[in-house]
Amino acid sequence: MRKERTRELEERIHVCTFQPKEFINDAPAGGPLVSIFIPVKHTQREKGQEDWDRIEFKDLCKEACRRLEEEGAGEGIKQKLDFILDHEDLPLWVDAAKGLAFLVTDQDAYVINMNTAPEPAVVVGPQFYLKPLFADAMHDMAYKLLLLNTDFFALLDGDYNGVHYEPLADDVKNYFAETFPEFDGETTALDYYSLTDHESPYHDHKSRREVTQEEAKQFFRYVDKALNDKLLRGSDEPVILVTAPEHEHDFREICTFKTLLPEGIHKDPRTLSGATLRDDAVAIMEERCMQQLAKAEEDYAYKASKGEATDSIPDIGLALVERKVDVLFLEGGKGLPGTFDDETGAVTFDGAANPVDDKELDPASPDIAAAFAEAAALQDATVLVLPADKMPTKSGMAATFRF
Repeated sequence: MRKERTRELEERIHVCTFQPKEFINDAPAGGPLVSIFIPVKHTQREKGQEDWDRIEFKDLCKEACRRLEEEGAGEGIKQKLDFILDHEDLPLWVDAAKGLAFLVTDQDAYVINMNTAPEPAVVVGPQFYLKPLFADAMHDMAYKLLLLNTDFFALLDGDYNGVHYEPLADDVKNYFAETFPEFDGETTALDYYSLTDHESPYHDHKSRREVTQEEAKQFFRYVDKALNDKLLRGSDEPVILVTAPEHEHDFREICTFKTLLPEGIHKDPRTLSGATLRDDAVAIMEERCMQQLAKAEEDYAYKASKGEATDSIPDIGLALVERKVDVLFLEGGKGLPGTFDDETGAVTFDGAANPVDDKELDPASPDIAAAFAEAAALQDATVLVLPADKMPTKSGMAATFRF
C-alpha cells in the first residue's frame, strides 16, 4: 500500500515547460494554489551530480504549509511538497538549471526548469503566481544542433546545461547507411554528448574515401529531406548548424527547413566536446536575445511616433480588451497594486498595498502588471520583462499595438 501511495504521488509530479495559457485557463478554481520559486545554486559538478541548497526550499515549503493551515486547506498540496522534499534523487533536482518553479494544486504539482535564477518566493492564493516565469521565458534556451560533415550528421537537443543526442529513427539511419556506403550509421549511436572536456565522440571518425563536392551536396540534400520529413516535423526550436567553414555555404544553399538560424558554429564537429558545443550555442542564443530586445525597443520608439504605442496604463488596459496589443513591456521587479477588469478594460489603482515587509509588494496581492501579462499571453502577444534601464519609457509599463 505504501509503495502504491508513493507511486501515485510521483505520477502526480509533472516536469514541464511554461505554457502560459494552460496555467491561466486550466488552474482549478476555488484554490488555494501554491507557487514556489527557488534559485538552484550549483556549487559542485562531478559525475553528473548537483549540489544545491535544499534548506531554502524546505523553509519555503514550511511557509507555504503555514499559510495553507491558516486557510484550513491544501492537504494534497502538503503531501506533494513533502514528497518532493524527501526525494532528492528525483530527476527534477538532478536536471535543474538555474532555478525551479513549483506550481502546486491539491491534485498535481507542475515543476518548471528555469533558465534564470529567480528570487526565492512562496505565494498562496487563488491563482498561480506567474510573473517570474514570464521574465524567464525571454531567456528560452531550447535549441537544436545539427552536426554535419560530408559523410555523417547528428541532431542534438540543447539548453543552458548541455547538449544531448537525439536518436535517429531506424529507418532514417538504415536508409543513410544503405544509400551512402561511406556514412557510418553507428557513428551517431550515442546516448549523450559528454559535458566534460573529453574529446568529441567523433574525434576518431574518418571518411572511408574522399568525398567529391557533388557527392557531398547529394548527401546534404538527403539530410535536409530527413530533417524536413522526420526529425524536425512539429518542432519550432531554432537549429544551429555546426560544420566546417568549407561546407556551410553548400548546405545553406540546399537547406529548406525554416528553423535554421543564420548564425552557426563554424567548426568541424569532430573536434568539439559537448561542453564546447553548449558554450558556443548558448553564446549565439544570448546574442540573439539581446538583438531582439534592442529591435523591440526601436520598434516601440517608431510606433510611438505614429500613435501606435503607449505607456498609459489605462490605455494599455483598453487595448488588451480590444486584443490589439502586440508587445507588452513590463519593468522587472516592479508591481502595481490594483485590479484590471479583462471584460471592460477598466484599471483600478490601489494606493494601500499589502506589503510582506516595508520594501516588497506581496505577490499574492492584486497586481495590475501581473494581470496585464496574463491577458497579453492569452491573446498571443509578446510579454517582455525588462530591467528599468532597458524599458522604452519610465512608466513601468508600455505596449505596441497590432493592426
